[in-house]
Amino acid sequence: MRLYICLISFLMLFNNAIAQRAFTEGTINYDISIDPPANQEGLVQYKGSYSIVVKGPLVKETLTLENGYVTTLLYNYRDSTAYSLKKLSNKNYAIQLDLKTMQNRRKKYDGYTLKQLKGTKEIAGQTVNEAIVTYKNGNTSTIAYNSDLTPGQIVFDNYPGIQYLLLSFTNYNDDGTAIHFTAKSIDETPVESAVFRIPSSYKIISNAEYLQFTGSR
Repeated sequence: MRLYICLISFLMLFNNAIAQRAFTEGTINYDISIDPPANQEGLVQYKGSYSIVVKGPLVKETLTLENGYVTTLLYNYRDSTAYSLKKLSNKNYAIQLDLKTMQNRRKKYDGYTLKQLKGTKEIAGQTVNEAIVTYKNGNTSTIAYNSDLTPGQIVFDNYPGIQYLLLSFTNYNDDGTAIHFTAKSIDETPVESAVFRIPSSYKIISNAEYLQFTGSR
């Protein structure tokens, strides 16, 4: 009997793995809202959008806020490169980032557990499941995901290694801000490679040069 139960469990896991497919090309658009730290009075909630465009190992993520702020990240996982596109003193810069440093920053979120919630709901025309994420420090977050899709090359910073495509989630930053994401559209149509190129009007600089410009330490 025990062997029979183990076999059934294995087949269920195997079938679920077969049913899943990676999100390898297309665009996901999220509505976002940014809550200020709870201990800072007078700060307002910002709203905007966040788009993720994918084509194989190429990923482009763009944050656009209602106040006009725009920032873009370009990832090429084939070449292990990453750039942040920013405007400084009316000049455009593509700032080189270190992927290993970015990965190390996510390690504090490793080791979380998932508790599945009952029922389903619809987000961006997709049927999604919900789960509560509990981190090693006891903090929790609720996510909604499409169980049929894996993220492929998309990395969700607060949820490293997640095996589902997240359609609703919250990122909690060290400064106390909380960024809430809710998908409004998912499009799996082909994307032109030109979308992931650094525009010719942008000058490539190192992260050290960027810190010099901004006076950051």
